[in-house]
Amino acid sequence: MGVFRVGLIVPSSNTTMEVDFHRTLPAGVETATSRMYLEDTTKEGEIRMIEGSLPEAARALRTMKPSLAVFGCTSGGALFGRRYDRRIQESIEDATGAETVTILSALSEEFTQIGARRIAVLTPYTPDLTEAVRASLEEDGMEVLFIKGMGIVENTRIGSLTEEEILAFARESVPASLLGRADCLFFSCTNLPAVRALPLLRAAYPDLPITTSNFAAIQAVRRRHEAAGAPAKRT
Repeated sequence: MGVFRVGLIVPSSNTTMEVDFHRTLPAGVETATSRMYLEDTTKEGEIRMIEGSLPEAARALRTMKPSLAVFGCTSGGALFGRRYDRRIQESIEDATGAETVTILSALSEEFTQIGARRIAVLTPYTPDLTEAVRASLEEDGMEVLFIKGMGIVENTRIGSLTEEEILAFARESVPASLLGRADCLFFSCTNLPAVRALPLLRAAYPDLPITTSNFAAIQAVRRRHEAAGAPAKRT
């Protein structure tokens, strides 16, 4: 097969997702990134980003003829529920001419793959964005047993969190009594460096499946790459 090109759309202040893609996706997958202007991770800022910057970011990706497009913003897609996320997905497909995966659609695939229905969720967001993620997950049929956000507004601060800080937040936040009931522990946000924290997290929670926004997106890309003719491989 030829080169499988992924057109990635991320907020301009996201310093994590592009790095995760380049480090984790298999040989034969090339990623090109288009950015939407965003300074702070707030509901108002994300609305402006999607309405003002997304159309041009998607149109620019069309010029590299992607095999697949990825909308890399969890909370942006969740702002007004799954219908809103699907509208974003369809608008990118129209602009790029390529199948498009959003984080919410990738999560739906990943939860199905691991058989998860009851989840505990951690985010770096403010309460309104955290609640938007909860509502979107519940709309998709998930039972959110627990959800908590860090309350961080500055997106570059989210991207600068260490693996140890992410693990510490999980340990201090999720009640131990819930861990036995959950099918999955999910870390939301494409700018949260949670993929890099997975070895620590999996060691701390060896009996609980763990996923992240970026890991779910990476798995969605891998599935499509494999369907196009690449050999199957799962991390």
